[in-house]
Amino acid sequence: MEPEDVKADIYEALALINRGFQQITEGLIRLRKRGVLDEDYVQNQQFINGDVCARINCHVLASVTEREDDDRNHYGRMRAALAKRKRR
Repeated sequence: MEPEDVKADIYEALALINRGFQQITEGLIRLRKRGVLDEDYVQNQQFINGDVCARINCHVLASVTEREDDDRNHYGRMRAALAKRKRR
């Protein structure tokens, strides 16, 4: 897999995870509106859901940020070399 494909796959996977957590929240709200779940239970689960989602995002983004910094430095050096060659 090409590096660009890996990067896109990582961001797509993170988006999928976030959509999944959003769907859980929406499902809980629908069940509350239908009287299946009470307000306190739904609110408690939303807090837990939000916490787990944020923890996953932070963990993934910490790793991704390191990769992005490496890419920025690599491509920045390449761009500077290209600009230097053009000036000659």
